[in-house]
Amino acid sequence: MPAPTDFGLELFLSRCKTVTRQLNRWALALGMGWVLVMMCLTTLDVAGRHFMSSPVPGTIELSEFMLAVFGILGIAYTHESGANVRVTLLIDKLPRRIVLFLTAFTDFLAFQIISMLAWYAGVMVLEEFHSGTTTDTLAIPVYPLYVLLCAGAFLLALEIMVDMIVSFVSAVRGKEITLQ
Repeated sequence: MPAPTDFGLELFLSRCKTVTRQLNRWALALGMGWVLVMMCLTTLDVAGRHFMSSPVPGTIELSEFMLAVFGILGIAYTHESGANVRVTLLIDKLPRRIVLFLTAFTDFLAFQIISMLAWYAGVMVLEEFHSGTTTDTLAIPVYPLYVLLCAGAFLLALEIMVDMIVSFVSAVRGKEITLQ
Protein backbone atom coordinates (compact mmCIF):
# COMPACT_ATOMS: atom_id res chain seq x y z
CA MET A 1 0.00 0.00 0.00
CA PRO A 2 1.49 3.37 -0.97
CA ALA A 3 2.33 5.93 1.67
CA PRO A 4 -0.21 8.75 2.12
CA THR A 5 2.18 11.25 0.49
CA ASP A 6 2.44 8.97 -2.53
CA PHE A 7 -1.33 8.82 -2.79
CA GLY A 8 -1.44 12.60 -2.46
CA LEU A 9 1.08 12.97 -5.27
CA GLU A 10 -0.84 10.60 -7.52
CA LEU A 11 -4.09 12.40 -6.73
CA PHE A 12 -2.46 15.77 -7.48
CA LEU A 13 -0.98 14.52 -10.76
CA SER A 14 -4.30 12.94 -11.72
CA ARG A 15 -6.11 16.23 -11.12
CA CYS A 16 -3.44 18.14 -13.08
CA LYS A 17 -3.84 15.69 -15.95
CA THR A 18 -7.63 16.09 -15.83
CA VAL A 19 -7.36 19.89 -15.96
CA THR A 20 -4.83 19.87 -18.82
CA ARG A 21 -6.94 17.31 -20.69
CA GLN A 22 -10.02 19.55 -20.39
CA LEU A 23 -8.08 22.66 -21.47
CA ASN A 24 -6.68 20.73 -24.44
CA ARG A 25 -10.19 19.66 -25.47
CA TRP A 26 -11.45 23.25 -25.35
CA ALA A 27 -8.48 24.49 -27.38
CA LEU A 28 -8.97 21.70 -29.91
CA ALA A 29 -12.70 22.49 -30.20
CA LEU A 30 -11.87 26.15 -30.81
CA GLY A 31 -9.32 25.15 -33.46
CA MET A 32 -11.80 22.81 -35.15
CA GLY A 33 -14.35 25.64 -35.19
CA TRP A 34 -11.81 27.77 -37.03
CA VAL A 35 -11.33 24.99 -39.59
CA LEU A 36 -15.09 24.88 -40.16
CA VAL A 37 -15.15 28.65 -40.72
CA MET A 38 -12.14 28.33 -43.04
CA MET A 39 -13.89 25.63 -45.09
CA CYS A 40 -17.02 27.75 -45.45
CA LEU A 41 -14.98 30.82 -46.41
CA THR A 42 -13.00 28.86 -48.99
CA THR A 43 -16.21 27.39 -50.43
CA LEU A 44 -17.73 30.87 -50.73
CA ASP A 45 -14.55 32.14 -52.36
CA VAL A 46 -14.48 29.35 -54.93
CA ALA A 47 -18.21 29.63 -55.63
CA GLY A 48 -17.98 33.41 -55.96
CA ARG A 49 -14.97 33.14 -58.25
CA HIS A 50 -16.58 30.47 -60.44
CA PHE A 51 -20.21 31.63 -60.66
CA MET A 52 -19.99 35.41 -60.26
CA SER A 53 -16.35 36.14 -61.15
CA SER A 54 -16.07 37.85 -57.78
CA PRO A 55 -13.92 36.11 -55.16
CA VAL A 56 -14.15 36.98 -51.48
CA PRO A 57 -11.37 39.51 -50.76
CA GLY A 58 -8.66 38.35 -48.37
CA THR A 59 -9.67 34.69 -48.35
CA ILE A 60 -6.13 33.41 -48.74
CA GLU A 61 -4.86 35.63 -45.94
CA LEU A 62 -7.68 34.59 -43.61
CA SER A 63 -7.23 30.91 -44.50
CA GLU A 64 -3.53 31.11 -43.63
CA PHE A 65 -4.38 32.61 -40.25
CA MET A 66 -7.09 30.07 -39.55
CA LEU A 67 -4.85 27.15 -40.48
CA ALA A 68 -2.13 28.47 -38.17
CA VAL A 69 -4.69 28.84 -35.36
CA PHE A 70 -5.82 25.23 -35.83
CA GLY A 71 -2.23 23.95 -35.67
CA ILE A 72 -1.36 26.04 -32.65
CA LEU A 73 -4.44 25.11 -30.67
CA GLY A 74 -4.26 21.41 -31.55
CA ILE A 75 -0.63 20.79 -30.69
CA ALA A 76 -1.18 20.07 -26.97
CA TYR A 77 -3.99 17.63 -27.77
CA THR A 78 -1.74 15.90 -30.30
CA HIS A 79 0.89 15.40 -27.60
CA GLU A 80 -1.69 14.23 -25.07
CA SER A 81 -3.12 11.63 -27.44
CA GLY A 82 0.37 10.33 -28.30
CA ALA A 83 0.04 11.16 -31.99
CA ASN A 84 3.52 12.71 -32.24
CA VAL A 85 6.09 10.61 -34.06
CA ARG A 86 8.49 8.71 -31.78
CA VAL A 87 11.37 6.49 -32.77
CA THR A 88 11.65 3.71 -30.19
CA LEU A 89 14.32 1.53 -31.78
CA LEU A 90 16.82 2.06 -28.95
CA ILE A 91 14.34 2.50 -26.11
CA ASP A 92 12.67 -0.84 -26.80
CA LYS A 93 15.94 -2.58 -25.87
CA LEU A 94 16.48 -0.79 -22.53
CA PRO A 95 15.12 -1.70 -19.08
CA ARG A 96 11.82 0.01 -18.25
CA ARG A 97 13.28 2.08 -15.40
CA ILE A 98 15.99 3.57 -17.61
CA VAL A 99 13.36 4.31 -20.26
CA LEU A 100 11.34 6.22 -17.66
CA PHE A 101 14.40 8.26 -16.63
CA LEU A 102 15.21 9.01 -20.29
CA THR A 103 11.59 9.96 -20.92
CA ALA A 104 11.66 12.32 -17.93
CA PHE A 105 14.91 13.85 -19.20
CA THR A 106 13.64 14.38 -22.75
CA ASP A 107 10.37 15.75 -21.37
CA PHE A 108 12.45 18.17 -19.30
CA LEU A 109 14.27 19.37 -22.42
CA ALA A 110 11.02 19.67 -24.36
CA PHE A 111 9.44 21.54 -21.44
CA GLN A 112 12.27 24.07 -21.47
CA ILE A 113 11.99 24.67 -25.22
CA ILE A 114 8.20 24.94 -25.24
CA SER A 115 8.25 27.21 -22.16
CA MET A 116 10.67 29.52 -23.97
CA LEU A 117 8.36 29.49 -26.98
CA ALA A 118 5.41 30.45 -24.77
CA TRP A 119 7.44 33.19 -23.08
CA TYR A 120 8.72 34.70 -26.32
CA ALA A 121 5.26 34.50 -27.88
CA GLY A 122 4.03 36.53 -24.90
CA VAL A 123 6.81 39.06 -25.51
CA MET A 124 5.82 39.21 -29.18
CA VAL A 125 2.19 39.85 -28.19
CA LEU A 126 3.27 43.00 -26.40
CA GLU A 127 5.63 44.10 -29.17
CA GLU A 128 3.11 43.53 -31.96
CA PHE A 129 0.32 45.17 -29.96
CA HIS A 130 2.37 48.30 -29.29
CA SER A 131 3.74 48.51 -32.84
CA GLY A 132 0.29 48.01 -34.37
CA THR A 133 1.47 45.50 -36.98
CA THR A 134 -1.30 44.40 -39.33
CA THR A 135 -1.65 42.11 -42.33
CA ASP A 136 -1.15 43.50 -45.83
CA THR A 137 -4.50 42.87 -47.49
CA LEU A 138 -7.13 43.18 -44.75
CA ALA A 139 -5.16 45.15 -42.12
CA ILE A 140 -5.94 42.54 -39.43
CA PRO A 141 -3.83 43.01 -36.28
CA VAL A 142 -1.17 40.31 -35.92
CA TYR A 143 -0.95 40.21 -32.12
CA PRO A 144 -4.02 37.92 -31.59
CA LEU A 145 -2.17 35.18 -33.48
CA TYR A 146 0.70 35.52 -31.02
CA VAL A 147 -1.78 35.35 -28.12
CA LEU A 148 -3.01 32.02 -29.49
CA LEU A 149 0.58 30.83 -30.01
CA CYS A 150 1.34 31.71 -26.39
CA ALA A 151 -1.79 29.88 -25.19
CA GLY A 152 -1.11 26.79 -27.31
CA ALA A 153 2.53 26.62 -26.21
CA PHE A 154 1.48 27.09 -22.59
CA LEU A 155 -0.97 24.19 -22.83
CA LEU A 156 1.70 22.01 -24.42
CA ALA A 157 4.17 22.98 -21.68
CA LEU A 158 1.61 21.99 -19.03
CA GLU A 159 1.02 18.66 -20.72
CA ILE A 160 4.75 17.96 -20.98
CA MET A 161 5.36 19.03 -17.37
CA VAL A 162 2.78 16.57 -16.03
CA ASP A 163 4.21 13.79 -18.23
CA MET A 164 7.72 14.64 -17.04
CA ILE A 165 6.75 14.44 -13.37
CA VAL A 166 4.87 11.18 -13.91
CA SER A 167 7.85 9.64 -15.73
CA PHE A 168 10.33 10.80 -13.09
CA VAL A 169 8.25 9.62 -10.12
CA SER A 170 7.60 6.31 -11.88
CA ALA A 171 11.33 5.86 -12.50
CA VAL A 172 12.23 6.65 -8.89
CA ARG A 173 9.57 4.28 -7.53
CA GLY A 174 10.40 1.56 -10.02
CA LYS A 175 6.77 1.15 -11.08
CA GLU A 176 4.66 3.16 -13.47
CA ILE A 177 1.99 5.54 -12.30
CA THR A 178 -1.21 5.27 -14.28
CA LEU A 179 -3.43 8.33 -14.26
CA GLN A 180 -7.07 8.39 -15.25
